[in-house]
Amino acid sequence: MKIKFLKTMFLLALTSSVLTSCVGEDDYAIPTVYEYVFNEGFTSSPVGSGSNEVPIALEGWVNHNTTSTKLWHGRAFAGNNHAEFSSFYSAVGTNDTAWLITPAIDLTETTGETLSFTTKTRFENGYPLTAFVSTDYDGTTAGIATATWTQVTFTAPTADDVVTSSGNIDLSGYDSNNVRIAFKYTGSKAGVTTTLQLDNIKIVKN
Repeated sequence: MKIKFLKTMFLLALTSSVLTSCVGEDDYAIPTVYEYVFNEGFTSSPVGSGSNEVPIALEGWVNHNTTSTKLWHGRAFAGNNHAEFSSFYSAVGTNDTAWLITPAIDLTETTGETLSFTTKTRFENGYPLTAFVSTDYDGTTAGIATATWTQVTFTAPTADDVVTSSGNIDLSGYDSNNVRIAFKYTGSKAGVTTTLQLDNIKIVKN
């Protein structure tokens, strides 16, 4: 009886050892859960194709071209929606200064915020995108010219058809309930016509 008991205990110990030895430390790692102050992937934006462009019209966003009528529009590639702009289909003789501006974002209750987004170029013949932050923009098209815009530095694609992360852009110094992120495409039918895709605009808090 004692021998049977010892054999049983030995087999249980051996089984437990085999099972736990197959589990590495990484299997117990808890994945990072990010808390977003802002997160936009344009999933709800209607999309067009070719010369049929459906302008971005999300609530609170401002989509305006200060030098022409062409606007940022929704597109889908491989099932993924994004915002896009290209001067390729612009009218001859026109220039594009097209702004896509987020709604007001409140950063007064958070700390350590960072901004990130992704871009991709196609048919690149000059990089057309700049990005800015403002805390005094009033949300009107006229206010674009009078607001204070601080340009931010980000990582841009170095080759076509490569989705590129901007990297983390520090916003921790902006303690305001009216933080706006603006994306400006500058091009023309006779100049830069690069197709610029913008997606995954996120602000992460500590």
